[in-house]
Amino acid sequence: MTKLKILSTKKLNITNQDLFKASNLDLTQHDFISTSTTTFKLPNHNGAWIFTSKSAVNAVFLSKEKIKCIGKTIYCVGENTKSLLLKNGQKVIKMTKNSSKLADFIKKTAKNENFVFCCGSIKNKAFNTFFKKNNITLTEIPVYKTILNSKKFEKKFNGIMFFSPSGVKSYLEKNSFDDNACICIGETTSNYVSKFSKNIITCDSPSINNVITLTINLFKHESN
Repeated sequence: MTKLKILSTKKLNITNQDLFKASNLDLTQHDFISTSTTTFKLPNHNGAWIFTSKSAVNAVFLSKEKIKCIGKTIYCVGENTKSLLLKNGQKVIKMTKNSSKLADFIKKTAKNENFVFCCGSIKNKAFNTFFKKNNITLTEIPVYKTILNSKKFEKKFNGIMFFSPSGVKSYLEKNSFDDNACICIGETTSNYVSKFSKNIITCDSPSINNVITLTINLFKHESN
């Protein structure tokens, strides 16, 4: 039987690559995005801070600017982001699965707070718009740059794993969707994919490992 073809839009570690081999799946991988820290200056802010990615946490806490948010009220998106914040000695007040759930939580419980959002160069317009509509003060500070690194693939894939909206944008620069199953790390990514495809499966809890597990469980029986 011909192996089913899976594309990962980010390179996986050896252990995870072996999981696809063990399931008789043909894995192709490419880093469709990369990140680099930008020059930034954080405000002297005694309110709350928001982090929605590990890249933002690394950019801030590997810089001298970290002193401005150490010990402050921090909200975040994703278990991995929270874990990295904890490793840097910070206390996370609230963690949600995606940015829309965090925005809803803030509206209900902390609407009068002022927020600084440490983000990437590609902004989450829906997140920003939500705060404006609800008159919640949000200052966005880009602390890292997202670089699209698209690559054209001629072969067709049965499934494509996506880990961010930026990865989807990069993929679509040189490729398109056919009847591929799009396995997405979370609702923000799947909402972006939904503009181009209806064949979407979304992880209940956003993590790279959950994307891998969901993909393998979806296709392994068809390849055996």
